[in-house]
Amino acid sequence: MSAFKRADPERDTAVMLGDPKRAILVTVVPFLISTVVGQVNMLADLAWCSVLGSGAVSAIQSVTPLYWVIFDVGLGIGLGSNVIIAHRIGSGDREGARRIVSQGVVLAIVIAFAMAPLVYLLIAPMMSFMGASALAEASTQYLTPIIAFNAFQVLSPTLSGFLRGEGASNKSNVALIAGTLVNIALDPLFIFSLDLGVSGAGLATAMSCVTSVSIMLWFYLSHRTTVPLSFKGYRFERKDVAEIMYLGMPKMAEMFLMDTLDAFNRVFLIACGGIDAVTLFSVPFRVVMLAAMIPNAFAMAMTPVASANLGAGRLDNALYAFRMCLKSVLCISSALVLLYLLLAPFLLVPFTTSESMVPMKPELETILRISVFIAPTISVTMVCNSMLQSMKKPMVSLMVTIFRTTSTTVLFAALSSTSVPVMCAGMVVAGVASAALAVLLTRRDLEIGRAHV
Repeated sequence: MSAFKRADPERDTAVMLGDPKRAILVTVVPFLISTVVGQVNMLADLAWCSVLGSGAVSAIQSVTPLYWVIFDVGLGIGLGSNVIIAHRIGSGDREGARRIVSQGVVLAIVIAFAMAPLVYLLIAPMMSFMGASALAEASTQYLTPIIAFNAFQVLSPTLSGFLRGEGASNKSNVALIAGTLVNIALDPLFIFSLDLGVSGAGLATAMSCVTSVSIMLWFYLSHRTTVPLSFKGYRFERKDVAEIMYLGMPKMAEMFLMDTLDAFNRVFLIACGGIDAVTLFSVPFRVVMLAAMIPNAFAMAMTPVASANLGAGRLDNALYAFRMCLKSVLCISSALVLLYLLLAPFLLVPFTTSESMVPMKPELETILRISVFIAPTISVTMVCNSMLQSMKKPMVSLMVTIFRTTSTTVLFAALSSTSVPVMCAGMVVAGVASAALAVLLTRRDLEIGRAHV
């Protein structure tokens, strides 16, 4: 692949700083690939474990919030660094961008080692809190291998964010695709051939991150990046770390809040329909998230482009990128909603192969057709939040997320005596309200920014 060739690494950066329309269109496909890879990686464990029965699926889905706590630390550091690196490249401060890379790597590793034992100790209490103590053993088996390789789980999204910050999304994709292929290949081997069950799925996931991180480090160490990774003369730079955390912490808080309230939502789901309700909600929702892949790719492509242009003082280019992406995601997500309504039975086939899953299929189809209407709202919110991050307004983005997640949880609680489809309808209502809020706040801050130019 071209990412492995010793081509001029400055080419990616030049595209990012060029015509914003071309920069978006050139990078949206690599970002789409990245999004697809991420979803496939998550769905692989779910699909293979569905063969083991609904209990295995529910165990994995119940412990998912803790898995995301690990991943979201790296996501926050990566996203914060992404914006800073792009801003500094845009302003011509290459040395400042280099410092962000080295400081970010050390920060990610320190946090990863500190949080591993805490996450492990939280598994059983969380299962008990959710009323799913019967799933505690299987959930622990799944998450233990992932926690053992915690540093790689955090470094994967961190390094990916660094590469995207310099416009090298293709290099990030090579690493992520390789990791996903490893996961898909090892899942059946570990789960069935070695008879490891759900712990085999967790081990395969861990190995996928080891693979991705190894490849991304190779890109850096073989000088195939615009911004180098070097620890020569390294020393802790409080100002750089503070800037990473200023932009990264709100994102971590966003994701942590989502994961925490996701655990609460599972409590209300179990209260509504028992342990199987987690499967009834989670499987369609994961499939729905596939509909947000293309819109999410536009949002991800916009972040480094808008950030670099803002760093270079080109507000009009950043505004153009935002408007282009917003119009694109609305059109695409609306078309995908219609497609999902028509193809719902076929989209659920990979998850209804076991005897315990087949009886759920009619209700799964109903829930999928309801939940898919969340896709346009998520798409709009993603683009707005990405623009807010590019403008270094992470607290505003956090405000939108707080509104959406708390509204969803409140509606889940209020509707927990009804049915899972009705609860999903409540989730869609919360999504529509949060998308409207995101647009209003983003427009407000854009007008403020324009007034100061």
